[in-house]
Amino acid sequence: MQDDKDAQVRSDLRAEIQVLEENYLTLHNYLLGAECDSLEMISRLKVFKDGLDRISAHILTFYTLKDQRTKITWDQLLINIGNALETLRSSRNTNPKIAIQAALSMSEPKAEEVMHYLASLKKSLQ
Repeated sequence: MQDDKDAQVRSDLRAEIQVLEENYLTLHNYLLGAECDSLEMISRLKVFKDGLDRISAHILTFYTLKDQRTKITWDQLLINIGNALETLRSSRNTNPKIAIQAALSMSEPKAEEVMHYLASLKKSLQ
C-alpha cells in the first residue's frame, strides 16, 4: 500500500514538474525577447505560481512518506510573483516584462535556481 502511494506521489510530482518547466520556459523565452501576448504572459505567470504552490505540497508529501524532513526554500519567490501579479492587475501598463523579470530574478533563490533543483528532483524520481 505504501509503495502504491509512493509511486503515485512520484508520478504526480514528475507531471507537476513537467508542466512547471513548460511554463517557465515560455516565461523565460518571453523575457529573452520572444513575441508573446502580454495578457497571456500574465496568465502564464499566475499558472507558474500556482504550479509552484502545488509542487511544494507534493514535495512535502513525498518527503513525509519517506519519513524525512524537508524545507521549501522558495517562499520569497512565491511572494515576489504574487506581488508582481497584484501590481499587474492594478496597473494600466500593458507590458508586464519588467514585473515578470523582477519577480523571477529578485528572490533568493531565483526562479532559475528553483527550476534547476526541480529538474534534478524530477531526474531522481525516475
